[in-house]
Amino acid sequence: MNSDRVSDQLRYMTVRILTARDKTTNWTGAGTGFFYLFQKGDKQAPILVTNKHVLDGAATVGLTFHVTTDENKTPASGPGRLIAFFEEQIPILRHPDPNVDLAAIPLVGIMNHAREAEGWQPYIRCLDKSHLPSAQTVADFGALVDILMVGYPTGLVDSVNNFPVVRRGLTSTPYISDYQGKKEFLADIPVYGGSSGSPIFVLNEGSFATANGITVGSRFALIGVLYAGHTETINGQIVAEPVPTNIGPVAKVTHIINLGLCIKAKLIEDLEAQIPDW
Repeated sequence: MNSDRVSDQLRYMTVRILTARDKTTNWTGAGTGFFYLFQKGDKQAPILVTNKHVLDGAATVGLTFHVTTDENKTPASGPGRLIAFFEEQIPILRHPDPNVDLAAIPLVGIMNHAREAEGWQPYIRCLDKSHLPSAQTVADFGALVDILMVGYPTGLVDSVNNFPVVRRGLTSTPYISDYQGKKEFLADIPVYGGSSGSPIFVLNEGSFATANGITVGSRFALIGVLYAGHTETINGQIVAEPVPTNIGPVAKVTHIINLGLCIKAKLIEDLEAQIPDW
């Protein structure tokens, strides 16, 4: 990469997920995933984190990676390369709690296939446990915190450069508390189909506010994963439901009120126990 700024690296931390209900590339669904790395001793297990409902019912999954020619040091410009695979070819890791909408795809086999069978090297930037907010960071969050969401709303992507869309918003409930008693929080941010699985970040470059005043410096943390949004039904009821993944035309009987439900990022760590062949 030409820049070490975190804001420049965000575009390489996610991938658009395309899904088909049959064993074709007639894509009917879209979502977002991001790269996360588990490490145990000298073993590494990169995974792609998303929501369970993004992958549910998919017979074929497509991922478009950036490409590198120098051992994952510099991304090549361009639209990236698509890898498509059948659902049974790659294990899907699901959070053990059925009420937590988190899932992951192991990446080692996919990346090995790209290198060994197709002759190209995927370029990824992985998050890991060090990017989760510390107890002190959470204590420094105010009731309102500026956040970023990186993903592919309505499946939208800069297809020439394979870049995602970055949106700004605010936490709508205090992060230090568990919204409705769950390890979740609300985000005031535009929510559209295709945003499911989008990582939610706190990113400050230059200065940021803490409980003790303004701090000079930078701050970066992965604080959550978007999985659902609130809609208002035709009769005025407010309903929380998974963000849709369908990228085809649908009949519109509700409208989104742009309050996203986000899973707290520390629950990603629960996926480590689901990784086979450690």
